[in-house]
Amino acid sequence: MSCRVILTGLFHFIHMSEPLRLRFVTDSCLLVINTKGRIKILYTPFRVLAIIAAEGLSVNSHVYVDAVFHHKQHRISYFINGKIYPYKYFQINVSF
Repeated sequence: MSCRVILTGLFHFIHMSEPLRLRFVTDSCLLVINTKGRIKILYTPFRVLAIIAAEGLSVNSHVYVDAVFHHKQHRISYFINGKIYPYKYFQINVSF
């Protein structure tokens, strides 16, 4: 499935503690938008840093996101090593 940049009301906006916004597009890509409106498209697998310990994850460990999911409770979830985790457990380091 290809990733197309379509900015419509179909996507859910998420405000993170960092000055970045995320938009779910497909299970294989994620839009990252900085405060200046610049867009970076991340295609799976992309690397994230765990900032909250969870089952199978330790803080400060780098892992790869295999897929991205829209989730009603967490808005965006990541599929990592066969498990699903909320996006807020991770930090994405992106340069624009």
